[in-house]
Amino acid sequence: MNRVLQFTVSAALVSVVAVATAAAQGAHLGLGGGLIMPVSDYNNVDKSGWHVLGKMDIGIPLSPVGVRIDALFGQTQHKNGVAGKTQLIGGLANLVYKIPVPAPMMKPYVLGGAGVYNVKLTFPNAVPPVDSSQTKFAWDLGAGANIGAGPAKFFVEARYVSIQETGASLKFIPVTAGIAFGAGK
Repeated sequence: MNRVLQFTVSAALVSVVAVATAAAQGAHLGLGGGLIMPVSDYNNVDKSGWHVLGKMDIGIPLSPVGVRIDALFGQTQHKNGVAGKTQLIGGLANLVYKIPVPAPMMKPYVLGGAGVYNVKLTFPNAVPPVDSSQTKFAWDLGAGANIGAGPAKFFVEARYVSIQETGASLKFIPVTAGIAFGAGK
């Protein structure tokens, strides 16, 4: 069932991206990476980790609001001598508001949206070994800035991501730096 849900969400996101790309101006593709900082209960069991991010920003002509589709893969290691890791694989669709500022080389923004994440936990030394995976609804809020001019721009951002699990939520802050390429503003 999880595979069916993942395929359905992926197909819907690809369809939205294809239609929006054809209709919109100013699409940017980006790649970045950085630190994952577990928050709340997640911080009690896992150390900070790493992630990579792929994104597509789609501008809406004559509007400070745009759309972003992104995918993240990340990993953290368990704390306190417990062997194993947590893998995070997810995708989000966000609305992005570009904050108007007079600085031409720096464009700050805020974003928020929703999507799905798969959380895979492994405990290889448990008896029997644990290797579980769940795909759940997730939402995020964040802020960042695009830096530079021309077709290539650097970006840096931090977001708060919450993955809704049964009776709880897994929360983390990915801090990302990367580069985006594309046409338009």
